[in-house]
Amino acid sequence: MILTTMPLYRYTKYMLERKLKHFGLTEKEISVYLCILQYQRILPSRVSEITSINRPTVYSVAKELIRKGLISEDATGPSKYLLSNGEDALNNISSQYERRALELKNSAPELIKELKLLPKQGKYSIPKMRLIDEWQLRDFLIERSAVWAESALARDNTWWGFQDHTLLEHYEEWADYFWKKFSKKIHLNLFTNKRPIETEKMVTKPYSVQRHVKYIEENSEFTATHVVIGDYILMIMTNEKPHYLIEIHDTLMAENVRAVFKRMWARQNF
Repeated sequence: MILTTMPLYRYTKYMLERKLKHFGLTEKEISVYLCILQYQRILPSRVSEITSINRPTVYSVAKELIRKGLISEDATGPSKYLLSNGEDALNNISSQYERRALELKNSAPELIKELKLLPKQGKYSIPKMRLIDEWQLRDFLIERSAVWAESALARDNTWWGFQDHTLLEHYEEWADYFWKKFSKKIHLNLFTNKRPIETEKMVTKPYSVQRHVKYIEENSEFTATHVVIGDYILMIMTNEKPHYLIEIHDTLMAENVRAVFKRMWARQNF
């Protein structure tokens, strides 16, 4: 029986796609991979029809899946078929990550030692910046929560900034996690869009008393989130795909941005 005829297909497909993203597969790679996995042996042109991905893209995606060991190509006949290597082929990717992680772990101490030998000029501290792409973002938000909270507690215990409402629409479970752990210590002062996620849902949360929001005028709208907490500045794009986050760790820059947001917050309207 083809997977598309199974009950609860949409939910199953959603969960599969979410888990496959953790293996580093893109959305197109996931669509092509699942199609080939279902049919076992299929022409690229047929994959294109089923997935609505144009044929040249199917070919390029297939090459990447072959490189990752998830599928194979049968070119023995007049037409080239794409073949599934089975579900267990995902172990190939897992093994690759494990080998790479071990290599990094083994090389890091020596690399750090060598970097410390480099001569340092002046007293300027270079800001630390990180770019987190969508497939890492959900885990990164959870993992960094304690770091951001600790930094906030060393400053003024407050998130400052403006928020695109889609951040909560996509990552509400992160907000629940953060406030469950730190709601008694951290406050939030944010400007945001007046949308149901805020006006109807977030106001019912047990930690709503710690969240202070001001809505901007209806004829304008935030399409990205820009906040400062402690010594960290976060810029988060969730309004369109792909989602991403930029983290800047810089005490002086964070203090200046915080001062701007405090002045804005003190005004009656945004």
